[in-house]
Amino acid sequence: MYILCCIFAVLCSLILPISLTVILCARYKGIWKPILFGALTFTVFQVLIRIPLLTLVLPNQGWFILMSSAQPVNYALFLGVTAALFEEGGRFLVMWLFMKKQTSTSDGIAFGIGHGGIEAILLVGISSVLLLFTPAELASAGTVAASGFERLSTLAIQIGFSVMVMKTVREKNYLWLLLAFIIHTVLDFGVMLISGGISIWIIEVVVFAVALGMAWYTWREFKKFPDDLPERKQI
Repeated sequence: MYILCCIFAVLCSLILPISLTVILCARYKGIWKPILFGALTFTVFQVLIRIPLLTLVLPNQGWFILMSSAQPVNYALFLGVTAALFEEGGRFLVMWLFMKKQTSTSDGIAFGIGHGGIEAILLVGISSVLLLFTPAELASAGTVAASGFERLSTLAIQIGFSVMVMKTVREKNYLWLLLAFIIHTVLDFGVMLISGGISIWIIEVVVFAVALGMAWYTWREFKKFPDDLPERKQI
């Protein structure tokens, strides 16, 4: 069972995002650009900026030590706000600076695949591969399976956020950026707040429910402009 759970996690967090990227790039002209910028956005704003701040810089500050150790509500809110600020702010900045000529819903979906895909690979995919060669006693099969399932939900959520922010850039309606920021903050805050002392699968159900809502929103936006897919490559 442990090996099967590891394989499931690898499929969800490594094979799926890579496969989606390869298939889309092989079929559609120019789709590599939003996928690449999506991946770079997460890498720069989360991996290279936010995470080092949270793990290397802020732990040296007295207020942060107090908040993280004795103020769980404030700490969860802080993590939620900073995650939303860096990810949605980074998403908007990159789209506004580098993608003004590619602002369709399809480009937003591709951006989300790049963003959520590299997130899945870096946070879960690589470690899931290593777990295949790790004794089962060192990790719970249920936890490993949950991490893979969560990546499926998170990918759908990241695609939805990317479509919202792309709509902001395209229509210059900043309410969509604000909505993405609020949903992101509330989701991360809620998950952090309830994560202690309850089943991980309860958390996954909550995240999955949000993912369903974001998938519905993405589909609705795509159906408004079904002809905005990039030009197919000649085979």
